[in-house]
Amino acid sequence: MRRLTTATLVLLATMLSAGCSKENPTAAVSGEVTYKGQPLEQGTIVLYPEKGRPANGKIEKGKIVEVTTFAPNDGAPPGKYDVAIESKEKTDNMYVKAKSFIPARYGVAKQSGLKAEIKPGKNDLKFELKD
Repeated sequence: MRRLTTATLVLLATMLSAGCSKENPTAAVSGEVTYKGQPLEQGTIVLYPEKGRPANGKIEKGKIVEVTTFAPNDGAPPGKYDVAIESKEKTDNMYVKAKSFIPARYGVAKQSGLKAEIKPGKNDLKFELKD
């Protein structure tokens, strides 16, 4: 019984590691986001591909960081993306609508007008948001 459990765990670990690396190649993504010429203090960014899983990241002091698709901070697969960016006031009350620091249209990828193309290697995105 113990051999069966060990073999099952080894097989499961092999399948999981194989599924993340070769089948889902990703590229590093970083960059900056400004609003009215100033770094966007905080927010989130989502890259929606034509097919497949979106990539999510954070915006901290104008910098795009921690872009993740399959594993923490792995970036995004190469391809073309529609982009959504949100920056809202932090609130502890889930029943209160948080104030947005940027126009709401940027939070909807198909309405934002923001696009990105991710290529193999390092990618440095720049988004200049306006009213």
